[in-house]
Amino acid sequence: MYKHYLDNEQMNFQINRFLEPFYSDKTIQDDIRIICKSITDLESWYTGWNKLANVQHEIKNFELASAYYQLAEFFLEESDPRKIKAYKLFRESFYKSLPNNLIKFYEVPYKGFSLPVATITHDKADKWLIFHGGFDSYLEELIRLSIIYLTDLDTYNILMFEGPGQGLPNKNGLPMTSEWEKPVSTILDFFGLNNVSLMGMSLGGYLALRAAAKDKRIKNVIAFDTFYSMEDAFLINAPKDLTNIPDLSDLKVRESVDNLIEEYTKKSIDLKFKINKAKEIFGKNSPSEILIEMKEYSLRGIESEIEQDVLLLAGDNDMYVPTKRTSFLRNRLINASKVESFIFNEESGGQYHCQVGNKSLAFEKVISFLN
Repeated sequence: MYKHYLDNEQMNFQINRFLEPFYSDKTIQDDIRIICKSITDLESWYTGWNKLANVQHEIKNFELASAYYQLAEFFLEESDPRKIKAYKLFRESFYKSLPNNLIKFYEVPYKGFSLPVATITHDKADKWLIFHGGFDSYLEELIRLSIIYLTDLDTYNILMFEGPGQGLPNKNGLPMTSEWEKPVSTILDFFGLNNVSLMGMSLGGYLALRAAAKDKRIKNVIAFDTFYSMEDAFLINAPKDLTNIPDLSDLKVRESVDNLIEEYTKKSIDLKFKINKAKEIFGKNSPSEILIEMKEYSLRGIESEIEQDVLLLAGDNDMYVPTKRTSFLRNRLINASKVESFIFNEESGGQYHCQVGNKSLAFEKVISFLN
């Protein structure tokens, strides 16, 4: 059940996102609430989680240490040396916590870089589910979710990957692309796969639907959650001054927008996170460059190219995507062979983005759809 740790919506969401597996442990929950009392800004956020992570790492509780290190590094800018250290400790702890021999790892060549891939296979499985993230995802988060929710789906092999702009490819200098069919097609070619199911998480909902529109080897596509346009995520909680993005072809307009957004990021952790992360994944230097790039991340004009069976998941208290986008998109998938959609609310649970706080509800729908 989604918990209230902090008043700041962005911070509170990330705590629930990464510590949901530990909801039922009273000792851990007590530690979390004590640390949260000391969190007043992004600096105290890093200090608090890093402190808890070091304690758990020292006693070799690597699963929990990994989650705490991930929280510690989450809001740090890429240029901060503490982020490099925390990210390294996060990955090191995470992989020490994994069950032996459950997962195989690969590196898929892609445009002079490599895409990290992890697979969970079953002896009798004859189908494949490809699972990827979105705006701020790491492969490790996909692995954690797959172990918790998908290992009993024994008719499917699970393939998880980090694409351009995500995790290690991003840190190695490969920016994100709106043309997600390119990394997906590369992976399908590498493994010789056909008739696969594709699931994208968060912004990955857009990315997966975009890939399905362009690569017909994808048989089923799951938007976990519905994500029609990246502009939605930027505008949904934006200050009123930013709700109408002006024409950015003029240099003076871009400079004005840059100054305005930079001022707002000093007062809004949510906006600061979105802008800094977008700079990182796109390889851009200014907010106006990000706004220009964002326009490429939309299903507008290609909805009719999606011909597969489609599952759209959504929460009615999503901090990134307006609830109305689910019915909006469903009505535009005129050539999809089947469309199922579920909007979770407070009564059902799962009302937050990607059903954080009760992800089991989302994965129940996913498994039912795949079966």
